[in-house]
Amino acid sequence: MSEATAPKVFIAGKPVEGVHEVHEHVSPISSYVKVFGALLVLTALTYGVSYMDLGNASLPVAMIVAFAKASLVCMYFMHLKYDDRYNVFVFISTILFVAIFFTFTIFDLMQRDAVNPEQDTFFRANFGEAFGFQPPEPPEGAEAGGHGHE
Repeated sequence: MSEATAPKVFIAGKPVEGVHEVHEHVSPISSYVKVFGALLVLTALTYGVSYMDLGNASLPVAMIVAFAKASLVCMYFMHLKYDDRYNVFVFISTILFVAIFFTFTIFDLMQRDAVNPEQDTFFRANFGEAFGFQPPEPPEGAEAGGHGHE
């Protein structure tokens, strides 16, 4: 390759000559075996937690375990542990925005029954008559207690 066609490498905005980039990282097999073992343990934990009655804590526990497994896969199998810090920043930013998305979705789901008139809500059940809310009338041809079928 001639000098005119040789690709230029820039460091801190200045061209640098004679740079040889190496994009290899060799990890010992033992680290992959340890990560595989940790993933198996976390998978068993996920399975065990699914049968526990944790109530409202079920979702946060499942998300923490899933985050731990995803982090291990990204760090070791996708080599983010040894990659540029920019790629780690992008990964963490993605996790942050997904967490924000889930948070707003959960808030929406928790508040949806307060504004949806088809659901029997706390507000309508306790304060509906005071504000003039009446239960919806059944459609024509439908019996009061049935679904319109015999």
